[in-house]
Amino acid sequence: MRILDRYIIAEFLKVFAVCLMGFVLVSLLVEIPDKIKLYFRFNPPGGLMLKYFLVKIPGYLFFAVPLAILLGGMLSLLIMARHYEIIAMQAGGVDAIAIAGPVMVLGLAASVAMFVANETVIPWSNRYSEYIQDVEISRKPDRTFFKGDQIWLRTPDSITHISRFDKLDNTLEGVTVIRFDKDYRFEQRIYADKAKWWGNHWVLYGVNLTRKMPDGSFSVQAVPSMQGLLANRPEDFGRVERLAKEMNLTQLGVYIAKMIEEGYQPTRYLVDWHDKIAFPLVCLIMAALSVPFAIRVGPGSGGMALGLAFSIVLAFCYWVVHTVFIALGHGGYVPPIAAAWAANVLFGLFAVILLLHEGT
Repeated sequence: MRILDRYIIAEFLKVFAVCLMGFVLVSLLVEIPDKIKLYFRFNPPGGLMLKYFLVKIPGYLFFAVPLAILLGGMLSLLIMARHYEIIAMQAGGVDAIAIAGPVMVLGLAASVAMFVANETVIPWSNRYSEYIQDVEISRKPDRTFFKGDQIWLRTPDSITHISRFDKLDNTLEGVTVIRFDKDYRFEQRIYADKAKWWGNHWVLYGVNLTRKMPDGSFSVQAVPSMQGLLANRPEDFGRVERLAKEMNLTQLGVYIAKMIEEGYQPTRYLVDWHDKIAFPLVCLIMAALSVPFAIRVGPGSGGMALGLAFSIVLAFCYWVVHTVFIALGHGGYVPPIAAAWAANVLFGLFAVILLLHEGT
């Protein structure tokens, strides 16, 4: 490795570390007021709240690293430009692409690290933080789940089985309620294809109702819809649905295959599966975007402020474009692979054009 490359990397890492710690601190300051209501409502031990925020840190880092890469690359090079070091490099025959090389290597390394983290520690962090909030802090009763996302609920006079809960739509799939008397003798079985939450109650659709008559015979009746007998609200099932952020690629792939086998449309999860591959590459793209602007700006005093403003605007634009395409993919308006990769392709091409322009 050239001495110049080592110098650029060292300067970059100094600024990157400061930016990363700053963004994590901002994330904590944003979330702490939102969680104060949990503290006053349930009065958990301070150590438990501290554990919650510590477990959340990997998630904060996952979204802070790309912005820290962008700011670290841009501000470190702007500092060099302010001290006429960029001009000295260019006078020595070092072009923009050569200057960008060390920064892009670090961006690639960050992308690989983000991908590995998204397959290991990030799903654990998301699952465990939800568990701490819902069970240890809010004291909601923990449930036992069988076969992945299937839910079993027990009351003194019934057993309920739910095949799947969709948190976004507040719907239940494959609902079976078996009711019995005080001597645990069968009284009634209700099966519904779907249940939808309407305001303050569940409505069952595609109902098959089986009752035991006084003479011991059974009556079977098909009902288009009926008000459900479930006492649980949607928030009671909040930890049931397996969110994509709580699974790695393999687990999400298995979940998608299971949904297809059971006849459900896994469009939203297909988008999230592709996004798990596409999103970590944002670090490489941000590294590439950080170089051209910093090289173009002269050593004047306004460069740092412009660089900071440009970084924030650029990161915001990427996030908006990425979020819009992901939403379009979830809605089925854009193919899953296109929804996940669209922002990377657009901003990646923009970075390549800028780098080639500065390098010629």
